[in-house]
Amino acid sequence: MIIYLISAALIVIGYLLGSISFGLIITKIVKGIDIRQFASRSTGATNVVRACGWHWGALAMALDMLKAALPLFVVMYIHDFGIPNWTYPIIGLSAILGHIWPIFTNFRGGKGIASGWSALIVLSPLSGLIACFLSFPFMIFTRYVSLGSIIGSLSGGIAITVLSVFGFCDSSYCIFGLTGSTLTIWKHRDNINRLLNGTERKIGATGN
Repeated sequence: MIIYLISAALIVIGYLLGSISFGLIITKIVKGIDIRQFASRSTGATNVVRACGWHWGALAMALDMLKAALPLFVVMYIHDFGIPNWTYPIIGLSAILGHIWPIFTNFRGGKGIASGWSALIVLSPLSGLIACFLSFPFMIFTRYVSLGSIIGSLSGGIAITVLSVFGFCDSSYCIFGLTGSTLTIWKHRDNINRLLNGTERKIGATGN
């Protein structure tokens, strides 16, 4: 019983840490604006780039990755809480949920890519590398961050699911692969429509 209470507490902590909207904090400090009212209205790093520039966007991305990866890394590799393995992917998912629907900012956050990718790397480094290698070329050559994010989320989710099915990581990790990729891609549904219509803005452009 105690183990399950610890698991539940760690999942809640994961969500609360994920709910820290660094993009919102940074733009408030640097520009004095609410990023949720700017351009795509997302608190994610791409919108921070639009509002404040590359260096602040990079900082937002690093912090969004850290808030998901660090607690999961501590739980998995540093402190043995004796919790079941299925707790790990759910902690990762809770960070994504916190980033997308943060309790501290009226449940209006980002799209979960940075937090999801960093949690994926901790759970399955190989899956994280696959997502990176397949997504970055699309971001670089097309300048559509949304397209690279979608491809990275899809490929990373498939990779960790396949690895879990074939026993290269715990079978419960497919929970993260299937649910995490579905959530982040669903959050990009407007971007997908704009990509199909040819109206999606490239990185460096202003607007949605």
